[in-house]
Amino acid sequence: MGDDDQAVQRRAAAVPHPRPAAGEAADHTSAPPGTRRGWVRALGQVSGLLLALREAETDGATPPDPLAGGLALRAWSALTRPVLRDPDRITITHGRPEELALVARTARVLATSLCRWRVIGVADLVTTVLREEAAVHEREPEWLVAQVARVHGVLSAPDAVSAGVVWHALDDDPEETPWTT
Repeated sequence: MGDDDQAVQRRAAAVPHPRPAAGEAADHTSAPPGTRRGWVRALGQVSGLLLALREAETDGATPPDPLAGGLALRAWSALTRPVLRDPDRITITHGRPEELALVARTARVLATSLCRWRVIGVADLVTTVLREEAAVHEREPEWLVAQVARVHGVLSAPDAVSAGVVWHALDDDPEETPWTT
């Protein structure tokens, strides 16, 4: 291994630009990280999971709050609907705090259920649905929970740099991340 193999690559520091407050910007949008394909995949995977949990509920199961009554599904839909509305660009609008809080709670409930299953080996309704949905995508169930957290993190990030770090944390190929090239 030569010296070139271990050379440190230096890049100019990224300067964060905070998103404007709700009353300060005309269109309240910013350019998000990721590709349209990546967003479609993430939103579709999580939407499918939340729909499967809702279907289990309509079949008589009782999921925990905020998954019960379609509450998490409605919050997810309200937050993510504008993202892909324009076919020419991905659009991030400032979500309502209560919807962001519900999606965050959803990620915590999903993660807690998986942790409980991994520790004691007994799958509850949430874990069962997570495992089934993850198998459809040939992923571990934790991946779907991470997708919820990923989208929530981008939608609630204070600036574009933070949003980029959150989005790229789940990249399959580390070469795709802007700080490794």
